[in-house]
Amino acid sequence: METVAAVVVTFNRLNDLKICIDTLRAQTRKLDVIYVINNGSTDGTDEWLATQPDLTVTTQANLGGAGGFATGIQTAYNGGSTWLWCMDDDCVAAPDALQKLLESPNLGPCIKNSMSVSAKDHSELAFYVDRPNRTYRTVSDMTQFDLIYGVASFFNGTLIHSEVVKTVGTPDVKLFIWGDEVEYMTRTIKNGFPVVTVPASIFYHPPSFDRNGIPWPGAWKQYYAVRNQRRVFQNVHGDAYGMAVFAKWALGQTMEQARTKRTNRLYNFLIFGEAAIDSLINNFRKRPDNILTLRLYKYMHK
Repeated sequence: METVAAVVVTFNRLNDLKICIDTLRAQTRKLDVIYVINNGSTDGTDEWLATQPDLTVTTQANLGGAGGFATGIQTAYNGGSTWLWCMDDDCVAAPDALQKLLESPNLGPCIKNSMSVSAKDHSELAFYVDRPNRTYRTVSDMTQFDLIYGVASFFNGTLIHSEVVKTVGTPDVKLFIWGDEVEYMTRTIKNGFPVVTVPASIFYHPPSFDRNGIPWPGAWKQYYAVRNQRRVFQNVHGDAYGMAVFAKWALGQTMEQARTKRTNRLYNFLIFGEAAIDSLINNFRKRPDNILTLRLYKYMHK
């Protein structure tokens, strides 16, 4: 009999976590186990989790989304679950979200993703998807299909078969955040497993935003989005050509920051450049406190 484990990664969003867990408990297809990976939260999450006997909890240092899902996926895989249903703590699952995923067409070992709908506007997707031949921005763009191949919003209702984990492994801890989920998706596709969105299965999530427009000092996250993109290009194009594609892309993106008249344009330019250089020299060790542009910004804004 197939078993399903939920994997929830959380960091300092206790109120969101409580809502997320409530929606998992209310699923029409009951979960066999709920794993919660607490990435070193300091907002009372530890204390609340200790009072929830139906949750299996792992507490670790903050290793970012990549480290959280790496731990959670490995833990659920080691536990013998057939399917691993992965999500951030700010996800809200429709009551039949899991049931709809499991009832969708059988593709064998694969990854099936719920449709991520904006929590603020239920007619829009939480994450816009632009493909060469089609753009998905509204719910109606997706609901006309039973399955949408090659499109998925990791890790927001992402159902992973254990055979995928056996072959592909877990997210790369070194990527930390922003881009680790795309790298895992492209690595899965590279290994020949189908990746699809199932529009009948609905997850609600806060809508995405223009990452380039994040106010400083929060824009340090863009460092990881740029740095980690190299791995995505290499999964898609191969190591050598992927590196060349990344170098061209990173140069264009960095120069765009210099040309675009935004507040803190200098810092945007510097952090894009720092991320590109670190990626090209294979420096994936930096955590936020080690990002030179962020340190410069904090020094200049004491």
